[in-house]
Parts: sequence; structure tokens; C-alpha cells
Amino acid sequence: MQILITAATENELLAAQEAAGLSAHTVTFAVTGVGIAATAYHTVKQLLARPFDIAINTGIAGSFSDRFPIGSVVCPVKDYFGDSGVQTPAGFSSLFDEQLLGENTFPFIDGALHCPTGGLPFPPATGVTLQTASGAQPRIDELRQRFHPDIETMESAAFFYVCLSEHVPFMALRAISNRVEVRNKAAWNIPLALRNLHDAVKELLKRLS
Repeated sequence: MQILITAATENELLAAQEAAGLSAHTVTFAVTGVGIAATAYHTVKQLLARPFDIAINTGIAGSFSDRFPIGSVVCPVKDYFGDSGVQTPAGFSSLFDEQLLGENTFPFIDGALHCPTGGLPFPPATGVTLQTASGAQPRIDELRQRFHPDIETMESAAFFYVCLSEHVPFMALRAISNRVEVRNKAAWNIPLALRNLHDAVKELLKRLS
């Protein structure tokens, strides 16, 4: 099986590389860089270079939900671009609100990007992808009210968009490193998240055999 595994940073990808060390699959690894633009560019570059049976995006994430404490690993199945739109005096207005894009324009469904992969041992999650990570309470409250997200990343929706557009099967794994709250890096636990991400990738590759 030809598998592409991507992550935004070297540390996140290292967890996947170590987990895939003894895999029977042929695995290509790629660091995409942080953020929507870098993720889209480098994912497309990989997908156009050779055919893959599945693409997997891995990394860490912030959690909005008490159901997903630090160290949890989730499988995002729906994701939104959370800051693509217009800031108005009344608050954020999306591209769909502004009628700049139809909410069911491919590959969107009701304004969201959906991952069709199911049947995994990891709990499903709804994500919101932001170019600017949230760290102030008014913005966090606005995101909760509009998108009802479980997690926040800076890449997942871009990865979903590219894979859906290129008709490549895909999925994502995210390990929770922090709560989405007023920014407090002292409360983060990235080492725990990366350890658990390693174990999750290892389990996933076994199930793909």
C-alpha cells in the first residue's frame, strides 16, 4: 500500500516516522510547514508526484471539548476554515455568509469539508482550521458558537480541501496538546501528545494492512 503521511513540523512527523519504522507499507513522509498556504502547497506537490492509496495528516491540536483532554487522539471527520471571510462590526462573516462562495460548492458540504473515512478506533471530531491560532476569549467564544468545534488546528481543512479536490482517499489523526483557552503555554503538554500520536499512527498502520 502506498501511503503519504504529512505533518506541519519535523517533531510531529518524527512521531509518525518512528511508528512506521516496521510497517509493511511503502510510506512517504512530508513536512508541509505550518498554516493553510504551506499545507496546501506541499500536499498538492506530493500528490502530483506519484499515486497514493491514502494520504494521512498527523499532528497536534488544541481541544475545545472536555471529552478530549490533553493526550487524547482524535480523528477529524469534519473541518471548517474558521477565518476565511470578512470581519464586520457585528463580528465574523464567512465567505458563505457574504455569498462569495456557495456552501455546497465542491468540495464543501453545508460549508464544511468532510472526511469519509470511518470505522477507526479513534473518536471522531469536528475541527476548525485557523490561519491565526486563537488565544483570546472573545474569539474562542465566537468559534464555539459558530462552528461547535471539538478541536482547533492550523492545517487540517487545507489538507481535506486538497485531498477531496484531487480525489485521493485520506484521513487525519490529531493528538491533543492543549486546551483552547486564553493563551497559556505553561499548561500545554506537547511531549505527551507526541507520544500518544506515535502510538496512534502505529495502530492505524496495522489496521491498514
